[in-house]
Amino acid sequence: MQKLDEIDEKTHQFICFALSIKNRFKLCWRKHFKGALEAGATPKGLAYIMALVFGESAGGDDC
Repeated sequence: MQKLDEIDEKTHQFICFALSIKNRFKLCWRKHFKGALEAGATPKGLAYIMALVFGESAGGDDC
């Protein structure tokens, strides 16, 4: 998929990382974790995104 010019690489990787966590897809999770770090993210920022996904999706699979 072609990326939009309005979204920088780090934001793109953050979104893909969050979706891969939500979808429980380990291969993509690792790919976008590394991609985000290469794009300038910090481990602390990625940990925040992971916690945010866990918190926001808690119980959402039951709906």
